[in-house]
Formats: sequence, C-alpha cells, structure tokens
Amino acid sequence: MKKKRGLILFISVLMLLNSSLLSAQENNQTSKNEQRYVYTVYYKQMPIGEMIQEYQWKNKDVIVNSVADFSFLYFSFGGNQQSDIYWNAPKKLFLSHSFNRKSIGFSVVDMQADFYDNGHKTVITNNGKKTQYENIKAPIVDFNSITLQISQGVKSGKTEFEFYMQTSDDIAHYFFKVTGKETISTKLGDFEAYRVEQVKKEDRIFIAWFSPDFNYQMIKFHYKRKVLDIHGELMKYSNDTF
Repeated sequence: MKKKRGLILFISVLMLLNSSLLSAQENNQTSKNEQRYVYTVYYKQMPIGEMIQEYQWKNKDVIVNSVADFSFLYFSFGGNQQSDIYWNAPKKLFLSHSFNRKSIGFSVVDMQADFYDNGHKTVITNNGKKTQYENIKAPIVDFNSITLQISQGVKSGKTEFEFYMQTSDDIAHYFFKVTGKETISTKLGDFEAYRVEQVKKEDRIFIAWFSPDFNYQMIKFHYKRKVLDIHGELMKYSNDTF
C-alpha cells in the first residue's frame, strides 16, 4: 500500500511543478490564450510516458488540464486533473474555484473539489464520499494555482514559497525555494532557467527548472525518493493567442 500511495503522490507532485507558470498579467482584458506543453518522462534513462499541460485563459482566469500517462513494467497508470482558477485582485493571489481529478492504474480516484470563502474551506467528494476541510492560516489551493503563484513570485524576485494544497484525503503543506539561475541543456536547446527546489522534505530530492524564454514554464525536472529516480523535459509546445 505504501508503494502504491508513493507512486500516486509522485504523479501529483510532478503535475504540481509541471503546471503552467504563465503570468495572467500578460493577458490583456479582452485576449484569450491557449497553451499546450508536452513532456517526456524517464525512469533513470528509460522513457515511461508523457505529461501534458493544457491551458485556456480568459482575461486573468484560466482552466488548466493536467494529464499523466505512464507505463512501467507491464503496468499502466496515470490520470488527469482539470482546475478552474481565478485571479483574486484584492489578495493578489491565484485561487481555486474547483477541480476534478481522475486516476487509473495502481489506484482509482474520482474526486471533485469545491472551494469556498476565498479558499479557506473546501468540500471534497472522493469516490462518492464527502469530506469538508478548513484552514484559517491561509487559502487552500490546488497544484495548478500553486504554480501560477510561484511564477508571479519568481518574476518579482521572490525566492521562498509556502502553500497549503488540497489532496484527496488531507491538506498538504509545501515549501519551495529558488536556489539559483543556470543554463540548462534540453532537446529543444540551451536555456537560462531558475532552479526551484522543494525544501523541508529530507526524504526526497525535487528540482525543477523554469525558463524566462518560455515565460517561466518548466523545461526540465528531477525527482528522487528511495527507488524512484525520475527525470523529464519539455519536448513540444504550442502557444496561440486570439
């Protein structure tokens, strides 16, 4: 059970840092913007599948669809999450209206999350069971809202981040830190990128690189925990404004 739970958590964490870091402030009040990013994911040096991120912007609000499709040692697993996110101007935060998550493979999840009171309360329906959560310290968000907020901070020079993220059965407390700027080699070329690390978790290594050349989108990542040693990088992308 612990191994299965670890793999599902791994997918969620990858999708968290994989989500768009595009700035809503760069969309004007009448524009619409759609993006699609495709990542190849490797276990050590062996490709195991793809992650896809799709975004539909309308002004400063966005619907994000995150998809993971993996196959390893005769097992297929993955899932998707669609998030409805809005920009809260008074708080200067991206907050979650709702999200729907489905996963298959090692475990089956069919989860709906609805957020209230500017994110301080949530109602989760997970495989037919409803649970309520509350956090007075800060808004609860989903992983797609987290990455949008990281983008805002990185662009303004912020280097440390703290979030409360809704999972299927808990509120996870995450910390991230910008630890430098490097030149990263990818199959699309060499790019300058900010190195962002998950911190205050001594049992894992989680590093992702976000490039200003792609409007602070993630271009490469590395996740290592016990037997897991996962790498990934951006392989294809499209960006349409209309």
